[in-house]
Amino acid sequence: MSNIALQCSHVSVSFGALKAIDDVNYDFEAGRMYGLIGPNGAGKTTLLNVLAGRQLQHDGMVLCEGQDISALMPYQRARHGIGRSFQITKIYPDMTVLENLRIAAQIKRSRFLPFWVASGYDRRLTSDIDSMLEMTGLTAHRNEIAGSMSYGLQRALELGLTVLPDPRILLLDEPLAGIGHHEIDTATRLIQAAAAGRTMLLIEHNMDVIMSLSEQIVVMSNGRVIAQGTPDQVKADATVRSIYLGEDSPP
Repeated sequence: MSNIALQCSHVSVSFGALKAIDDVNYDFEAGRMYGLIGPNGAGKTTLLNVLAGRQLQHDGMVLCEGQDISALMPYQRARHGIGRSFQITKIYPDMTVLENLRIAAQIKRSRFLPFWVASGYDRRLTSDIDSMLEMTGLTAHRNEIAGSMSYGLQRALELGLTVLPDPRILLLDEPLAGIGHHEIDTATRLIQAAAAGRTMLLIEHNMDVIMSLSEQIVVMSNGRVIAQGTPDQVKADATVRSIYLGEDSPP
């Protein structure tokens, strides 16, 4: 069995005359943590949208564990084990933390057996929710209205909602966006916990965080992959320093 979780094959996306993604070919190996970096407009979020099924108008193919999912909608890709978070939080702000998590837990359990006939259904839901409350550090906030919490806690809840259905592949788009400096360490540990045993693609502008979390870095510029490798290899790449970090290339 192939160890490739996601595969891009000649993927291109155009918005009018703008080539947002330009013939990207890349294999994301199962169980590895990938950081996706590049300047604004490089095509990072568009690529994540292609993988998640939110950008269906594209050339080329997307494969998930060897199966062509290019035409599948986001909810269908979720059934293939792909979870996606966003730059802006996607939670139910007028509901409690517990109610938010219960919805995600029901999605996980109902995919196998209708809840009205499943033996021990409520008990399993409670176990799933309690585990996620502990992982996200939200146990003490379980009865709070989600929209009333700090942005950092809302981000933690969103990640919990993404992880609770137990996806094999996580696509995270700037999970630290809007989080206060004092919450970054906690959020970083949460991302690391969520990545355990999963394939993860992470877009994040905090270079210290993305370099510390990622096993492999993929660098994009003008819709193309211009470099890839370990964090140390990418840091040493003259093209990356020139295009992304704004440093002059050596003569």
